[in-house]
Amino acid sequence: MESHCSHPHLRSVLEEYQHYLLQVAGLAALTCAERLRQAQSFLEHHFPAAPLEWSRLSGSMVLEYVLQAQAAGQGVGLPALASGLRSLLRFLRLSGHVRLELEAAVPRVAHVPSAPPPKYLSQEQVQAMLAMAERKTAVGKRDYAILLCLARLGLRPGEVAGLSLADLNWKGATVRLTKTKGCRESLLPLSQAVGQALVAYLRGRPATPLECVFVSFHPLPVALKASQVSQIARRAIAQVPGVGPSRGASLLRHTFATHLVQKGATLKAVADLLRHRQLDTTRVYAKVNVPMLASLALPWPEVVR
Repeated sequence: MESHCSHPHLRSVLEEYQHYLLQVAGLAALTCAERLRQAQSFLEHHFPAAPLEWSRLSGSMVLEYVLQAQAAGQGVGLPALASGLRSLLRFLRLSGHVRLELEAAVPRVAHVPSAPPPKYLSQEQVQAMLAMAERKTAVGKRDYAILLCLARLGLRPGEVAGLSLADLNWKGATVRLTKTKGCRESLLPLSQAVGQALVAYLRGRPATPLECVFVSFHPLPVALKASQVSQIARRAIAQVPGVGPSRGASLLRHTFATHLVQKGATLKAVADLLRHRQLDTTRVYAKVNVPMLASLALPWPEVVR
């Protein structure tokens, strides 16, 4: 994730910012790369040459930059740009480059989701997928436990692959997540169904010094990769009548969230379970809560004659 900035002073600042994004903010690599691109564009716009006069930066300059981006037709990307600028300006203040809270000068940009509601499986389809799972062999028990982790806990493939034996707290009925997207440790409840499936699998798990929960069986036990977890989910979903090809683990995660909202769970509660850092990421699931929306709809008033 190297910067192509030719300005040596700016390059040094961008390297500091990259460390902040990865180690302090805990952002994923792709998000970090986008934030760095936004930061470089902003800084090169205001500091085309040395020296870096941080005292020149002002709230009006920040606002003007955002308005210029809007005028240039970047309206669709304005929410991301605004978020990136706040992150950069907050870093510059915390690192001592600037004294003012310039992040407060970035205008709030309304984010209107244009994407359609995420696809999801019905309760009946999830039950059909689990019922068709082969659970007599050791591999089948492993795959069934993986499916439950995806469908009942809403885990990402990387989180399933990253589970270690020490992450399972049987007495406390919890599972600890350390290999999360935002590099933040999380603790989730371990339901009885998921716990029983894990126990059934672990009893037949190959003898190995590996600490990871899920391993391959042939020829030698090795830790499963996130891509293999996704493939297990895709194969299982493909067997459900009427579903067809899917993204596998992502579909089960969307299904988990959608069913929670349809049962009346708040978006904040769902966001916590999904480990979303921002509520806007979870807000898309409000589109699929048809029962709740129907209950809120008032009858059409009768015409008074």
